[in-house]
Amino acid sequence: NPLQSSGINAEWPLRPGKAKETANKEEVAPQPAPQAAAPQPAKEYDECRLQLRLPTGQALVNSFKAEDTLGDVVAFVRDTAKLDTFGLMTSFPRKQFQPSDYGFSLKSLGLCPSSVVIVSKQ
Repeated sequence: NPLQSSGINAEWPLRPGKAKETANKEEVAPQPAPQAAAPQPAKEYDECRLQLRLPTGQALVNSFKAEDTLGDVVAFVRDTAKLDTFGLMTSFPRKQFQPSDYGFSLKSLGLCPSSVVIVSKQ
């Protein structure tokens, strides 16, 4: 049988009539599972790439330093998109940023290494 010679049947459950045939064959001892590699420390990112989705549907893409603040992003949107009042949010995980968040770094807000930020009219 070509399937048996390729070893595919070895992984499939036995059919009722096949149990007797296999009982006579020597069983191979199962191999121990390989040890999982030691957990890697969290990677430190020094750059944050943001895709800013404007209310018009246009996307602005810009790289910021991980330690730049959300206020720096607000200034970038104001200067680039010529918007005066707007809100910032992420869709996943869903978070609406408040002006009190503007002093926090992009890294501390979980936006690094890259995120999509939605710019909404207010």
